[in-house]
Amino acid sequence: MKCTIKQLAEELGLSRNTVAKALKNSSDVSDKTKQIVLAKAKELNYKKLDPDTLSQLPKQEEIPESPVTNGSILFLTRTYATDSEFWTTVLTGIESILSAAHYHLVIGIMSESDLKKLEFPNAIEDPSIKGIIMVEICDETVCNALLKYGLPIVTVDMPKKYTSAMEHIDVITMENKRNVYTIVSQMIEKGSKKFAFIGDLYSANVGRGFQERYEALCECLSDHHLEIEQACCLLHETSEDFRDFQFVIKKIQDMPYLPDVFICGNDWTAIQLIYALQALGYQIPRDVSIVGFDGIPASERIVPSLTTIYTPKKYLGIAAARQMLERIQYPDSPKVYSEYSTQLFIRDSTK
Repeated sequence: MKCTIKQLAEELGLSRNTVAKALKNSSDVSDKTKQIVLAKAKELNYKKLDPDTLSQLPKQEEIPESPVTNGSILFLTRTYATDSEFWTTVLTGIESILSAAHYHLVIGIMSESDLKKLEFPNAIEDPSIKGIIMVEICDETVCNALLKYGLPIVTVDMPKKYTSAMEHIDVITMENKRNVYTIVSQMIEKGSKKFAFIGDLYSANVGRGFQERYEALCECLSDHHLEIEQACCLLHETSEDFRDFQFVIKKIQDMPYLPDVFICGNDWTAIQLIYALQALGYQIPRDVSIVGFDGIPASERIVPSLTTIYTPKKYLGIAAARQMLERIQYPDSPKVYSEYSTQLFIRDSTK
């Protein structure tokens, strides 16, 4: 009887994602893990194991009978994979480190309702869970609730305001201000004068990233003796709101005018804005320029391609996983705040 990837993963105590990558000879998985997976796949007659894959197998005596597992790390996020190319890339970096260190990765995706009710995945109660890595969860109440489980926590991004909870959590984040200031300065020099910001600054789960990007815009405008166009800003609208296409259309129609430039909190929001503006007959960047943040793959695919500020998503994940391993080994060491640089990519959505 032939087995599946799911059965292989269960047999080895590894995630299905790690097993799939090992079978594809991905560089994200260590050679030792690949050998273990391939040997078990041959043993269980995995249905898609081809001759080229089998040729990668080392001699039988070189393969340990079973992988060493040090426990599991819970990866918590709030966004669905269909909506976020950000956290899936961060996840790739995390898994590349944890799988090599023989930790199993457990993924928990929380809805807005789960967050409000503090209903965490059942896996958090499992004794095998040794730590939590959070992405796109910045609610202070959620952070405090997670700390009660007594597990080390590493977060990518952090709450908008520094809270007492952050004294017990390691932070891996990106530099948010410098390149926003740079692109706004460049566009002012090219003649743009009216700037607005699109991005949620007020809901409970807002991260410091959006806040700092907004602050960078305001600081640059002030330095050039300009003011932000408040009548064209959308600061209270959440990502849930932006999933409603007609809602975004109506918000644009309600604006008294269009600014010269929309600076958006992230690429996903910028892309929804572009679709809505195009549906209303506007041409980008002739009528209005759009700038995003994150550098997700869709930012390059959309027409016009999106000017964005690229964040090293995979390396944020690598850093988060390495910090988790460090925290497990040295639980009493000082808490870490690590900030990674970003890069400006100018594309067709700006004049």
